[in-house]
Amino acid sequence: MNWRTLSPAIHTLLVFFFAQGLGSVLLLFVGMEVTAISLTMMVANILAVLACHFFLHNIRALTTDDVSSINWRIGLSGIAGGVFGAAGMSPLTESIELPDMMQQMSLAMSHNALGLLCIVFIGPVTEELLFREAIEGEMLRRGARPWTAILASSLAFSTVHLNLAQGIYALPLGILFGIIYYKTGNVVISSLLHIINNGVVATLLYLYGEDIQDLSLADWFGSTTYAYAFAALSGIFCLVLTTIFWKFYSPMEGNKKHAPLGKNAKRAC
Repeated sequence: MNWRTLSPAIHTLLVFFFAQGLGSVLLLFVGMEVTAISLTMMVANILAVLACHFFLHNIRALTTDDVSSINWRIGLSGIAGGVFGAAGMSPLTESIELPDMMQQMSLAMSHNALGLLCIVFIGPVTEELLFREAIEGEMLRRGARPWTAILASSLAFSTVHLNLAQGIYALPLGILFGIIYYKTGNVVISSLLHIINNGVVATLLYLYGEDIQDLSLADWFGSTTYAYAFAALSGIFCLVLTTIFWKFYSPMEGNKKHAPLGKNAKRAC
């Protein structure tokens, strides 16, 4: 893998962190209110997307063909696989606490309209555009092997969370998102799965508040045995459904623009 193939990941990360840095500077002037933080986070992500699209040219504009080409019948197996995968990965982060400031901010945002918009919709969509389209998609278009591009985007996605608890959770989830993006050629289904995941998290934060930090799978299921049996079954369902998606997903007939690699699809595979 040469510099030209890897550069989309590096350039996108630089743009992302630069936009986040600008947002942090802005907060010094507007204050640390939850609404201000939520709005700043959304603006920073949107600015990063616009920069990647207009200046780096590594975000391809979504078209009506992208949407019409989606095979929802098989696509739902990918979404279900992602949901089971997220549930099965819960034990990975149960014993790792978020930094206190981040935990408190997440709780506050779950009780704020702009915070919920940021967590559940703007965050997932912009992150899919940045990490799947701008990194994975552009690497594929430059001839990277599929799993190289998927892993690169997943590692970048994990890294930007900047804390161990979310990073460990984000890495395998990013791989699932990357598989979905590669097979569909656009961010529609991966964004939907990302929205579902963040929506569940926001709902739990809203319902349980600070008590959520003390909850575990064992509390939910009544015993550690049942909890880990659930996690194991979720992992199995995830593997089965994701394999079905990987093997059988194909775009609807009549559309040739679904593949990230276009004419080079066979060569890169």
